[in-house]
Amino acid sequence: MSETKNEHTTPTADVWFTWNNVAAEESAPEPGYSGILFDETLRDGLQAPHIRNPTLEQKLAIVNHMAGSGVRAADLGFPGSDPTAARECTELARHIAAEGLDLAPGYAGRTHPSDINAICEVGQRAGVAVEAYVFIGVSPIRQYVEDWDIELIRCAIRESAAECRRGNVEFVLVLEDAVRCTPQVLSSVYDVAVETGTRRLTLCDTVGAAVPGGAEALIRWTQRYFADRGHPVELEWHGHNDRGLALVNSLTALALGCARVHGTVLGIGERAGNASLDQLMINCHLDGRHTYDLSALRRYCEYAAPVLGVDIPQNYPALGRDVFKTSAGVHASAILKAHEKGSAELKDSVYAGVPAGLLGREQEVLIDMASGANNVKYWLTRHGYATDDATLIKKVLERAKAGRAPLTDEEIGQIIATAG
Repeated sequence: MSETKNEHTTPTADVWFTWNNVAAEESAPEPGYSGILFDETLRDGLQAPHIRNPTLEQKLAIVNHMAGSGVRAADLGFPGSDPTAARECTELARHIAAEGLDLAPGYAGRTHPSDINAICEVGQRAGVAVEAYVFIGVSPIRQYVEDWDIELIRCAIRESAAECRRGNVEFVLVLEDAVRCTPQVLSSVYDVAVETGTRRLTLCDTVGAAVPGGAEALIRWTQRYFADRGHPVELEWHGHNDRGLALVNSLTALALGCARVHGTVLGIGERAGNASLDQLMINCHLDGRHTYDLSALRRYCEYAAPVLGVDIPQNYPALGRDVFKTSAGVHASAILKAHEKGSAELKDSVYAGVPAGLLGREQEVLIDMASGANNVKYWLTRHGYATDDATLIKKVLERAKAGRAPLTDEEIGQIIATAG
């Protein structure tokens, strides 16, 4: 698209606009959580200096993990960036078709004919339907910095929609930095969406500026805008985590009826990353909104982490090494009592908001300096020993309180072997 110089020499007040300061309009409640999750791992997730670009073979495996865990749509790359990317994007689409995976392939591109043509060629070469996620910055601050004006943006959207129609690909209009875009600018952009018959639109919190109230205000205002014009549009939400709010903003978007909400595995992405796809899946599953295979999700994350060159923190929700471990005596007492009642579900929930069994794991009771007799009794019960030997329990606790780390199974075994 051509550029025209912005006549402003200093920023105007709307450059600093944010939807966080706008009250959400009253609206009839939308069907909550009817949308699906959109996996951006292989596109937006790779845009960080510390993330390793997987090989094609690894990307194919990641696609298999996506589908296996219940993801039904994904952004699989930026084919217009270079010939290698175009070839890989085509192979990923072919793989989805050949394996019969229930996964809709999307590809990203700018509002440049060359980018859109590259997406069209992926679909033609692979022989599958693909979706073009065509992005453009719309906020006043972006316009000011780039020396763009609103007519340039509107023209680019018209041309992109027409190009997608010619190439027979689904056009998804992606509005970068929509969270900091004024209603006046959005109105002008939305008018072009109506004019071009655009049916899908992605609202982006590109710099992670939104708070939940701001996300709600923007989504509700947008829904009302199109409803008032009798133009049905499926909204999508794409959030970043700069303020640590990507997850709650994304759950808000789902609750307000967004058709797709974007995320990346383990929340990878540039700066502070994107909304965490795995945390979105777990919350949706636990809330009964969608059914996901959380054991498959765990395998996905455990495969992707080393491939992408990231570590899963020990306390990372649901997936970290230590999140189902406790050494506190009060917690161990409750888990032991739940175990004695014979209910695996009860034991998995008494001191856990996420049942470990859903991820193929179990509650672990450790024995360390913070532990009490019930920690030892639970360990003995789980390993087939009697729990009525007070002397043995005392010896185990004495050893634990003398150390600086939890006792290992081997160390407890040695204490038992020498106790008699």
